[in-house]
Amino acid sequence: MGDWLTNDGRCFGCGRDNDSGFRLRYRPTGEGSVEVEYAVPDHFRGAEGVVHGGIQATLLDEAMGLAVHTRLAKEEHKVVTAELHVRYRKVTPTKVSLTIRASLTRVDGKDLFLTAVITDANGDVLTEADGRWRRLG
Repeated sequence: MGDWLTNDGRCFGCGRDNDSGFRLRYRPTGEGSVEVEYAVPDHFRGAEGVVHGGIQATLLDEAMGLAVHTRLAKEEHKVVTAELHVRYRKVTPTKVSLTIRASLTRVDGKDLFLTAVITDANGDVLTEADGRWRRLG
């Protein structure tokens, strides 16, 4: 596969060495589940005060990836996103603390299935997604 999957700290979502990225910090909440708190800066907006839809999708995808890596941490693995389905339920505001949660729901051979949500401080679901990640090799 080559070195293109090596975590060199430059990942847009979680890389500590990517000055333009999110630099997400996450905590495991169970085997194959993670939680991230993040306030999206206004420069990632679509409409005024609203998180751009592509940024929301990226946050959900990143949380899913962190959940997969947490679950597979004890074994050699290389995974990529295969499918991502996003549903925008309510306005997701910039500059306020949001919680992004992702959980691995099922493993079927090389495929790993996940769900994820973005919630506000009241626990209301703003955006939700389900996805399929795939093991390579």
